[in-house]
Amino acid sequence: MDVMVLDREAVTPKVSGVVRAYPSIWRGTVVDIGCRTRDLEKALALEGYEARYIGVDVDPQAEVVADLGRRLPFEDKSVDVITALDVLEHTDDIHHAFSELCRVARGHIVITLPNCYEVRIRVRHLRGKPISGKYGLPIQRPNDRHRWFFSLDEARTFVGEVSHKNGWKVADERALVGSRVELIRSAVHRWPNLLSPTYLALLRPVGG
Repeated sequence: MDVMVLDREAVTPKVSGVVRAYPSIWRGTVVDIGCRTRDLEKALALEGYEARYIGVDVDPQAEVVADLGRRLPFEDKSVDVITALDVLEHTDDIHHAFSELCRVARGHIVITLPNCYEVRIRVRHLRGKPISGKYGLPIQRPNDRHRWFFSLDEARTFVGEVSHKNGWKVADERALVGSRVELIRSAVHRWPNLLSPTYLALLRPVGG
């Protein structure tokens, strides 16, 4: 698997890295699922892309208010590019959510997923420390949290198999790492499940 080192000087390192990884796809309509602070819109603008951006989120301030866990308010194959950057792990039914991405997109799907088996998380487990506010058992009911705990290897297998079932294929996949890890790039290439915190995949329709 290819390893991509993120530029920590970028305004939004991970999202900027995703945009730069696939420079030829950002055309037409780009629907950003789980847009939150609209980092993808900012990254696209900084790179000079003029695609039509639509932000989708459960937050009522989003451009389109919708829940990926139910049904997106778009027609079949109506979107050129759809992104779900660190989103699928928040859904109750990840299989349905994935199929919704495949239903709506016609050109490309870009996905990132967290690797919960990355070495720093393993060390926190060994020390008895919480790994993130998205897990654990909080006293107050949280507005959002991760529903799924999986490794990079599992994410890779899931995306490949479920893409195929929905008529899509993985055109490119990468292990994302911060700039401090660049010196051990070869080690990351060999052990991405241990050293990379994020899995990135670009999907295209089968036959496309």
